[in-house]
Amino acid sequence: MTLYSKTRLATSSALAVIGLATAGAAQAQDAAASDKTPSAQEIVVTGSRIARSGFTTPTPVTMLSNVDLAKASPSTISEALRTLPALTNTSGTQRNSGSTGGGQSFLNLRGLGASRTLTLINGHRFVSTNITGSVDANLVPGALVERVDLVTGGASAAYGSDAIAGVVNFVLNTRYSGVKGQVQYGLSSHDDNHEFLATMTAGSRFAGGRGHIVVSGEYFKNGGVPGDARDWARAGYQIITNPTGTGTPDNPSQILAPNVRLVTSYGGLILNGNGGTATANASFRGITFGPGGTVGAFNFGSLTSSGTQVGGDGVDNGIIQQINRPLERKSIFAHALFDVTPQWQVFAEGSYSEVHSDYINGPNVHNSTAAQTAYITIQRDNAYLPVSVRNQMTSAGVTSLTMTRWDLEDGLTHTDNLNKTLRLVGGFSGRLGGSWKLDGYFQWGENRNTNIVKNTNKIGNFALAVDAVVNPADGKIVCRSTLANPSNGCVPFNPFGVGSPSAAALAYVNGDSPAYIRTSQQVAALNLSGEPFSTWAGPVSVALGGEYRRETADVTSDALSVANGYKIGNQQPWSGAYTIREGYFETVVPLAHDLTLLRKLDLNAAVRLTDYSTSGTVTTWKAGVNYTPLDGIRFRLTRSRDIRAPNLNELYSRGRQGVSTVRDPFKGNATVSNVSSLTTGNPALTPEIANTLTYGAVFSPRFAPGFQLSVDYYDITIDGAIATVTDQVALDQCFAGVASLCTLSSRDTAGNLTSFRSAPINYSRLRTSGIDIEASYRVPMEALFASWKGRLTLRAVANRVNHYVTSAPGLVTRDVAGSIVDSQPKWRGQAMIDYANGPFNATLIGRYVSGGTYDVSRSAAQLGYQKVADYAVFDGQVSFTLPALGKDGQIYLNVRNLFDRTPRIAPLAGNLAIDTNPFLYDTVGRMFRIGIKAGF
Repeated sequence: MTLYSKTRLATSSALAVIGLATAGAAQAQDAAASDKTPSAQEIVVTGSRIARSGFTTPTPVTMLSNVDLAKASPSTISEALRTLPALTNTSGTQRNSGSTGGGQSFLNLRGLGASRTLTLINGHRFVSTNITGSVDANLVPGALVERVDLVTGGASAAYGSDAIAGVVNFVLNTRYSGVKGQVQYGLSSHDDNHEFLATMTAGSRFAGGRGHIVVSGEYFKNGGVPGDARDWARAGYQIITNPTGTGTPDNPSQILAPNVRLVTSYGGLILNGNGGTATANASFRGITFGPGGTVGAFNFGSLTSSGTQVGGDGVDNGIIQQINRPLERKSIFAHALFDVTPQWQVFAEGSYSEVHSDYINGPNVHNSTAAQTAYITIQRDNAYLPVSVRNQMTSAGVTSLTMTRWDLEDGLTHTDNLNKTLRLVGGFSGRLGGSWKLDGYFQWGENRNTNIVKNTNKIGNFALAVDAVVNPADGKIVCRSTLANPSNGCVPFNPFGVGSPSAAALAYVNGDSPAYIRTSQQVAALNLSGEPFSTWAGPVSVALGGEYRRETADVTSDALSVANGYKIGNQQPWSGAYTIREGYFETVVPLAHDLTLLRKLDLNAAVRLTDYSTSGTVTTWKAGVNYTPLDGIRFRLTRSRDIRAPNLNELYSRGRQGVSTVRDPFKGNATVSNVSSLTTGNPALTPEIANTLTYGAVFSPRFAPGFQLSVDYYDITIDGAIATVTDQVALDQCFAGVASLCTLSSRDTAGNLTSFRSAPINYSRLRTSGIDIEASYRVPMEALFASWKGRLTLRAVANRVNHYVTSAPGLVTRDVAGSIVDSQPKWRGQAMIDYANGPFNATLIGRYVSGGTYDVSRSAAQLGYQKVADYAVFDGQVSFTLPALGKDGQIYLNVRNLFDRTPRIAPLAGNLAIDTNPFLYDTVGRMFRIGIKAGF
């Protein structure tokens, strides 16, 4: 299926396909001889369904070759792509990237969310690898990727739903002939993040050259980085409530502080007594328990509030989860094509992958009023209670104690995530005569995800087990419930001191909360394109076709999860499906050619009618012009109306139990941790409607051969954006007087938060605008210095965010452009210097994130930490071509973050905090990768 137009390299995007361009005549000759690349005369450019030589889409397209990707990151494609300014917010194995992703990488253009970025392979859709409908970019066979095209503007009229932010299209070389392989090993300068990569690819013609088959396999494993493995992580920076704050710039309500800890203990901490006088109850606060149940006094440190403290004996929750999560991936891809006649071709394609990640969530916690993480109530007759404390309770008239505890004995709660993805595609293409081309394909894909939260508390069992008493009949310690029901199987749990609970008690109170998720996709498409007639300015091109797509999801779990019986997990079963039928028409009409100040003027227009089984019919369209007044300069403009349909999870999910950490404005902005939070689906959702405007210019001046520059402005406005009000926003807006959002949180009789519940709605408007700048310059060194040899390539890509505005009825409009905590710095950029001379190649890449305001939504009186400095790191690669290893033979050393720069302090809120923003800054540090490639 042809989903891209053909154009000469000279008329492509300002960022040329440098890897292809620098290959030289020798590579082009090899390509013609061995089918290793497409036609040497033309390359494929994503952005339109019009297939016409010389046509350049007016929608900006950034292209990266396989060579460029390998220099940015030779291990995974997604890691290389996320260094680009437009994809900085891409999630992956870094902490805070979600609990169901399992180390997958979901591409995220403009920071608008992965669900608004459409990921394609050779122009075809790929079955979603996540319940939210996103695609793991690392499942693309990296050894076959020729280049990646980024359409950085709305593209729904051309490609269908989900392309609001744009399209990332992986173009594969399915005509590779020969055998090639790669082996790579990597580790950080801190001796962690150990990594291994191996690929093997083989391709050959058959049936006298009428057929061609290629198979590529890949294995990747990364050991991750522990949560306490970096000095900056151990520093413990967090935003906390200032206990003496007056809400002025000189004494703000909240501050940034190091060595922040939560007011809790691994061995148990008494917060207060119950049943006595206020003074008597308070006298028990601060009793803590050491190994063997020894009684001690808890050190509350300084700047202590109800939830946090600086220093002292609290728990450092910023070093628990891995900085980088471990990951193992196995995948295989195969493609076969056959020329039935000289004009008609059929193909079949298949891929299978397994992605496994097992990562830490944290301890089983008991430090909130929520049912899932409730404080422990200790009765005065508890069998394990130290005698000195029991005697003190008796003397004070206190009947019970409220205790907080984080359990270490069970090896921490962790998520075991296994993803299996199978995809099969078959299709055809051919000519009907003249310029007319017809192609079609059918795709079936399925993803099976097993997501198991292990070692999580069974809430009911823990409540029974911690209430231990002495059986008066035999003097043995049993659960109180066992006295009334001797066969209930309860095993008493000793909570006093680290290591006190028995193995039998841990087995009784903990279990595994499973979620089994199956998603499938079926796609059938037919496309016709041609040039029905010509005007004086040239041929008029048209493309039309239709597509049918069906998406299904089925989610199951166990009975205890359905009853919300685990501390976290509790996946609720659900199933859902929808179908999409759509038809489109696109045309390119030349309006002028070879006139004064009108070297070329083209109109590109498209319209698509889409019918959703869930929400009805929606029309999308685009209109764009390319205007070339003189050789070397081209102006482009595109206006489009784009859509994103709600995914199955947003429509039908019955929820998955999580926990939330928030600032409670009703309690003086005190930090409240581990409040249960549940988000369900909403079947009444309708598609988002986006209006996109892009315009800019491309410069290729004759006086500077090899130089290209493009500057483009973009403005994307999404109406009816599907969003869920976050727990923190719901609290803040409720406090500000928005009564409708007060229903999203629940409190106990003392006013303490107990739970959150919400669902996505079409309630908001989201607008982002900015400027993209791309430049490249390739020149022989001898043109600069007569005695020098080799070739120099310079390239730079930059993005400026002018505005990133969210608004909704009843909510305060926020423009977070320049806000570091919202991952929207004003400027992001990447620059490359590449030198090649014979078999030697050296590359230096600089990555830049501008400084900004930590959180633009909070004033200096509200938050004392305002400014974050800019940040730059450098990456480098040195490689040598070795003819003894074949045409693809090479050894290389790649070093990311050459100077081992630490990330900026920019804490992200969450159940387990982290000192920095891992979506903007490098958290691993200096990373070495050495590898060898061979091909014959």
